[in-house]
Amino acid sequence: MDTYKYIKDLHIKERKSIRQISRDTGLSRQTIRKILYGSVEEVTQYKRNVPPPAPLKEQYAPIIRDWIVENLTAPPKQRYTASRIYERLQEEKGFAGGASTVRGWVKEIKHELNIERVETYVPLEHDPVGRAQCDWTPAVARINGQDIKGDLFLMRFSNSSAFYIRFYPHQRQEAFFDAHEKTFAFFNGVPQSILYDNLKTAVKRVLVGRKREEQDSFVKFRAHHGFDSEFCNRAKGNEKGKIEALARYVKWHIFTPVPEFPTIEALNNWIEERCRKLNARPRGRNQQSFWDAFELERDKLLPISIHTFDCCNRKEAKVNRFSLVQFDRNQYSVPTEYTGKMVTVKGYVDKIEIYYQKSKIAAHERCYDSGKQMFQLEHYLKLLERKPRAVGQAKPVRQANLPKPFAKYHEVVQSMDPEEGDRQFVKVLLLLKRFPVHIVSEALTLAIKQNRLNPADVEQIVDTIDEPSTKTVSSTKTEVMKPTGQVAPTQLQRYASLVKGGVGA
Repeated sequence: MDTYKYIKDLHIKERKSIRQISRDTGLSRQTIRKILYGSVEEVTQYKRNVPPPAPLKEQYAPIIRDWIVENLTAPPKQRYTASRIYERLQEEKGFAGGASTVRGWVKEIKHELNIERVETYVPLEHDPVGRAQCDWTPAVARINGQDIKGDLFLMRFSNSSAFYIRFYPHQRQEAFFDAHEKTFAFFNGVPQSILYDNLKTAVKRVLVGRKREEQDSFVKFRAHHGFDSEFCNRAKGNEKGKIEALARYVKWHIFTPVPEFPTIEALNNWIEERCRKLNARPRGRNQQSFWDAFELERDKLLPISIHTFDCCNRKEAKVNRFSLVQFDRNQYSVPTEYTGKMVTVKGYVDKIEIYYQKSKIAAHERCYDSGKQMFQLEHYLKLLERKPRAVGQAKPVRQANLPKPFAKYHEVVQSMDPEEGDRQFVKVLLLLKRFPVHIVSEALTLAIKQNRLNPADVEQIVDTIDEPSTKTVSSTKTEVMKPTGQVAPTQLQRYASLVKGGVGA
């Protein structure tokens, strides 16, 4: 800058020409012209001819690039952010640099790959009055080796930003209510009011302004818990910016990379622990966590009802001739004595319960495929007793996945007596009413080995196998009743003392 000002003074104040200034200073005329006619920034800015060495960048940039490129096939809202990449570098690669360094590398790589995206948000401020926001967002999880496209239920308090999420295979009303119940239990309280989009599970019809005609079941659910509902204007998701930001946050910090678990229940247990950890993480200049901020509005929450709400989808259905009930594109079995009767089907998130006149007659694990028939063998045993010849082709028997000794026994008795083989096999199946499958299976193995194939003999073997546990209990009780002390021998002198009027000990 001193040289810049000196050249300017020679030319302006002393009226020297560019040639004279060049002779006096030793600078080229081209450089002097650049100083006289160029801007300060152009002349004084330092420019590197060769970029500085960056050994850390050479080491970690290829890893970051691979992660970003690999993640391009992931769901759009579950892709890496710079902060998530920084966390992974620390945890998996032992990176000791700063977060700003990683952000710079990520920005350069995304710019090179032409995938950089910049969004702007309006900052909001809320009072600690126990008000929450709620929404769904799509997500992909790998369950038992298969990618499942489901939905994440999100709820977040407007003031403290404390949040809870849960994964479901759908957004149906039973999942909607169940998710609320799990959220209330997580926070040990109910928000005074909750802000929603115009969800079909909650809103029947959008009226003028913010008025809504709510679903009858949702009104009943709100009345049960006592909270108020509010709804955004149409296509105005920005009115609940907290929950929109949470949708992106959990995709990056929980669902990136795509989580893999054997069951949805195991996934949700892991998600809940992850929510606790992220809610407890210090943030901002004051290093205050969401949990710390939540303490200010904890007293504003409504108490959880002592009565449970039945979070299910109810339907009246008629049992068909195959003793099956239709529910949600699938069929579920009931005992055959209810054929032709009207029953009540309750569809929960993970199970199906079937009632007849307030008595539960069947329960199944819920199936989310289409066109499936879900059987329970015990429902058809009475019918097979009357129609034994159908046992070989009976779907309930085939779907039961009985151990191999059952099929072997059926094959043997059928070959020995084609007329009575099916009936004998059905009599063996009837033992499942009183004994576990593994005990009957063990008995069949012994029966085939000992060539005692009569159902009465099989039952006798089952009793023998099942008997030791009963004997163990009985013998234990008998041993407790046995006296452990010994009787002292008779002493005649003590009897003589008593006759004479002495005192016995």
